[in-house]
Amino acid sequence: MIIRFFDWDQPRNVTSNTTGIKRDDKVVVEHEWGSFVVDVIIVDKSVEGDDIAGKVERKATPQDLEITLNYKTREEDMLAEAKKETRVLDVPMKIIDVKISLDGSCAVVAFVADGRVDFRQLVKNLSSRYGKSIRLQQIGSRDEARRCGGYGICGRELCCRKMSGNLNSISTEMARCQFISHRGSERISGLCGRLMCCLSYEAKQYQEMMKELPQRGDIVDISGEKGRVIEQLTLSRKLKVELEDKSIAFVSVDEIKKK
Repeated sequence: MIIRFFDWDQPRNVTSNTTGIKRDDKVVVEHEWGSFVVDVIIVDKSVEGDDIAGKVERKATPQDLEITLNYKTREEDMLAEAKKETRVLDVPMKIIDVKISLDGSCAVVAFVADGRVDFRQLVKNLSSRYGKSIRLQQIGSRDEARRCGGYGICGRELCCRKMSGNLNSISTEMARCQFISHRGSERISGLCGRLMCCLSYEAKQYQEMMKELPQRGDIVDISGEKGRVIEQLTLSRKLKVELEDKSIAFVSVDEIKKK
């Protein structure tokens, strides 16, 4: 079974002996930091390669839901206090969210930061103030974007909001094989500041098509004249070639012979 403990977290695998559970049901799941009321994403599948993160205790009761709802005010108070403490302590981190376990003994504080930060004093201060076990969870800017939502430069809802599974890694090679890396990182990055998720949609097709073309630096024969490939125009199946006299020619792949 796949659930998500927190709306900024990746989907997780959990075990269950409880029958009659359906997608979108609310269940109480035991986590290493306590029990939480969560939504069921998929019942009969699991996240491939991911470990078991907890066990379903039961379907959430009206009392469970009421307790979770009543925690909202306390979570907002802790969120504001945590943000204040980071400014006082000058800790380079951005507090995103706070979630309290069902029994009220633990509070999970999600934050974004560039690299590792020393938050020990922050944990001591919050634990002393609220009398709870404080767990800080660092998340990525893409996870923050998925939680907050928004619209990309295409005018559509952010891709990450529509992805129920783990967010795939996006590499500069995906932009390079589609010949858009020269646009600059600011033009191919999303609201999260990372490379846009949509770069992965067609990357595999581009990579497959590129295998059929002469590569950059290859020497090719064009009607008896040699030239060096300096760019592949994948979709049109053409090549930008520098000839021996330093002139530039655009030729179809079908018109050349590779040496």
